[in-house]
Amino acid sequence: MIVVVDDDASERNALAGMLRDLFPRARVIGVRMDDPTGVAERDAAMLVVTELTAVERVRHRLPASARVIALTREMGPDTLLRAEALGVAATVRAPATMRGLRAVLEPMLGRDRARDPV
Repeated sequence: MIVVVDDDASERNALAGMLRDLFPRARVIGVRMDDPTGVAERDAAMLVVTELTAVERVRHRLPASARVIALTREMGPDTLLRAEALGVAATVRAPATMRGLRAVLEPMLGRDRARDPV
């Protein structure tokens, strides 16, 4: 499962739509920032895509097994060290592109599993 965490409904829906197009067999859902735990408790294996600033707010509420992918406009050393300290599995330059999302998520999903339900 891929969970998109964002309070802005249009941003959340756009990103979820791109992920559905990229990984049509994966289950993709969008949640508001104040509700990622409800999803996390039901589904242990997942990827969470959110802005790096939001990771600081929600990471402690997610299971340790959740792989977090952070979107960030800044990809400098300080930002990448901050992401690493938060336990982020990968970063994607924002605004996210299909190419960037595929490059990061496909290896995590596994080439075969990217096409099967997650």
